[in-house]
Amino acid sequence: MNPIFYWNAILLECSRRDFTRGFNNAQQPGPIRTARAMAIVHLAMHDAVAFHTGASGAAYLNKKGVPHGLGAAPPGSVGDAIAGAAVVTLKAMYPRFVEFIDDSTGPHAGPDFVFGSAVGHAILNHRAGDGSDNMLTAAQPSTFVHGHHAADPFQPGQNRLGPVWGQVTRFTGAAHQPLAPFPGAGRANFLDDPDYMADYEEVRDYGAVERRKRSAEQERIGVYWGYDGAMNLGVPPRLYNQVARRFIQNSNLSIARAARLFAQLNVAMADAGIDAWHYKYSYDLWRPVVGIRNQGGLGHDPFWAPLGAPQTNTATRRTLTPNFPAYPSGHATFGAALFQTLRLALATAPGPITLAEVIRVETNADSPVAAEKFSFVSDELDGIATDPDGSTRTRVNKGFRNFAEAIWENSVSRIYLGVHWRFDGMPRNHAQNIGGVPLGLAIGVETHALFDTGASLGGP
Repeated sequence: MNPIFYWNAILLECSRRDFTRGFNNAQQPGPIRTARAMAIVHLAMHDAVAFHTGASGAAYLNKKGVPHGLGAAPPGSVGDAIAGAAVVTLKAMYPRFVEFIDDSTGPHAGPDFVFGSAVGHAILNHRAGDGSDNMLTAAQPSTFVHGHHAADPFQPGQNRLGPVWGQVTRFTGAAHQPLAPFPGAGRANFLDDPDYMADYEEVRDYGAVERRKRSAEQERIGVYWGYDGAMNLGVPPRLYNQVARRFIQNSNLSIARAARLFAQLNVAMADAGIDAWHYKYSYDLWRPVVGIRNQGGLGHDPFWAPLGAPQTNTATRRTLTPNFPAYPSGHATFGAALFQTLRLALATAPGPITLAEVIRVETNADSPVAAEKFSFVSDELDGIATDPDGSTRTRVNKGFRNFAEAIWENSVSRIYLGVHWRFDGMPRNHAQNIGGVPLGLAIGVETHALFDTGASLGGP
């Protein structure tokens, strides 16, 4: 097996195990810390390959101008160097799983392993003090403010995740990618904006706990992309790594190209988390469960409840909305960054994915892309995961004709769970820079430029 794929599998297993103790007891709680951890592990492996193969100009540390003091790599096994980088960073991110990580290592103790370990330490030193340890959670404000995020009324003690995560040092450029305000922002009554009104009515009717207008297929979409910190599933960055593995499983990528691809896509998702959380707490918009109950006026429903995040592999059904503001959607931002990275890194189509491509999926006006066709079985619907009533969910192998279709479905999935407004993911007009989809697409382009400018592992 390609050693990058092997250690990515170990990383994903660490992430899965991290959510067997419950969301709040995870070592890397929430999608934002998980995305950062995955980026660190894959950057260490990427740079171990770069330095070991004499392609030091492609190393992330050198591209970023980071002093590191790494000397020449010993001649030998690049696989051992990758293992050293992976083990050091995995143990730093998931210290509870040291024995499992050691069991995964094999008999590596030679100079190549030691060199890879030094590369891993250099990446860890570079990210030390990046702001990721500052106030990961905080209490909700004591006073409710109309239009602002508040605790889920079904979880009155709910805290806030990542209120200052937007200040964490980005992995690529220093500045957040730009994002326009949500529809209705700045108005005393959001419903005066027709786009907000349309999206308000949509989630009210399609995202309620009782099915109302939601079809069985729409509910499948909602559950399929969930990964809301569920037992044995974890969070979205794990899902999107699984998707990437599935897509490239028959590609026969070289070690260098695999190292570049997984470093690039995980850096894109780490920055997606930083940028999305920056805007989440800048706009501080309420979630549908709070907004619909407290809106007042036309469409007001003080008893409305969402279907909520899938309560996978749990024994008790609860109505659950994530504990951070709505705009923009983290799922939409992570997913768009992933699929943009796959297109650009693997050159599956000419030019980057555009918002217009994604929106055309809504009316079946998109075109198939032969090189982007794939199918995927989500852990939410794998024939093993269970519902709170104890029943085993049906296995669904969902096919996609292109990456735009997957981005669209991932984004609207949150509407059908009732945890996001449509504009949290994307607007209805492709000329508007609104939502996590355009944000994630831009981050994917930015990240590709960093890895593809000048020297690059595996060639252009």
